[in-house]
Amino acid sequence: MYQPPYHGGDGQKLSRMNAAYREQELSVAGESEQAQAFRSLFYTACAEGLPIACWRKPGGQEHHLIIDLSGAASRVKPDIASLPEGFLVAPFERSVAEDNYLIKADLYFSSKSKQLRIHPALDDARSEQLAPFMQKLDELIGQQEFKTAWHTQAPFGESQLNEAAAYEALVQRALDAIKAGAFEKVVPARTKKVRLPDDFEVISTFEKITSSYPNAFVSLVSIPGLGTWMGATPETLISIDEAGIFRTVALAGTQPYTEGQDLREVAWRQKEIEEQALVSRYIINCFKRIRLREFNEKGPSTIVAANLMHLKTTFEVDTREVNFPELPSVMLDLLHPTSAVCGMPKEAALNFLHEHEGFDRSLFAGYLGPINFHDQSHLFVNLRCMQLHDKEATLY
Repeated sequence: MYQPPYHGGDGQKLSRMNAAYREQELSVAGESEQAQAFRSLFYTACAEGLPIACWRKPGGQEHHLIIDLSGAASRVKPDIASLPEGFLVAPFERSVAEDNYLIKADLYFSSKSKQLRIHPALDDARSEQLAPFMQKLDELIGQQEFKTAWHTQAPFGESQLNEAAAYEALVQRALDAIKAGAFEKVVPARTKKVRLPDDFEVISTFEKITSSYPNAFVSLVSIPGLGTWMGATPETLISIDEAGIFRTVALAGTQPYTEGQDLREVAWRQKEIEEQALVSRYIINCFKRIRLREFNEKGPSTIVAANLMHLKTTFEVDTREVNFPELPSVMLDLLHPTSAVCGMPKEAALNFLHEHEGFDRSLFAGYLGPINFHDQSHLFVNLRCMQLHDKEATLY
């Protein structure tokens, strides 16, 4: 249990308070205690009106959690190199450059370290939130049952396409537009409302998803004003590692996967091959627009995402070798939204979706992920997700 130190108002006292908290890091052991720590931190953040993000990277075992003590995610430009460590979230459409939301890593907990760490560079305003947060956490951490509440937001428009016939009519309208030469490709979506089970619990659901989709990026984000979103996505938008290697992928083409199926024997139809080639060509054209020729292309190869298979091509650039540290931010602006979730050409496809899709995608098909953690950033397309409301969820 915590014994909160004195909480004063001036900078010197706040500095002493921060140091005292760092000496009392939260230590847990065992899986049940780890889940208890995640629940306590998540529900404390929601009770205190604070943004929170949880995630697990593809193929990884470590679960991460951060909390922003400012009470609101910062609206930022996606200049990745200059942003502090945190979790970046952006909607499908950004009306201005600042339509990106950054959850700062003021508090950080991971299943590997099993310790709650406090960021050393907290300003006075965010430091003021430490004592009430820790006191609330102390109340919850020993409890076996929680009042399960999360940040909620009204649905971003009701889809008129819930019925199969209506959605099929939209797809036929899209096919007619393609045949008429309006665009090469468009990707319509729809939503579905489901009632949450009476025993629904956020963290256990998050853990179940991480177990079910080991090769996906699994995320849980709860932000005042944007609500609570959870999902599992197979698609990397951009990444930059500690060696300065930039990566992006073309992921398209889909067919069912059967357990034990030999991926070397998978046959792809011309339709899926061309669909994936469209995305690859778009990425290469983005490189051409910024006069970048020094990139490596790997693929396409067949990959598995849960019960589906996709074609994947990876593009890599050594940003240090080409002296282009701004490349991740430049490519992020050029790529999003990708043709895999929007269409080609982008503007014509967007206009069609505005006119016919019938709802605001909000964070669905946007991007999200950790930035500047251990000198790495990983942003993923927010596919296969849901938005949690009070008693129900919207599936995208």
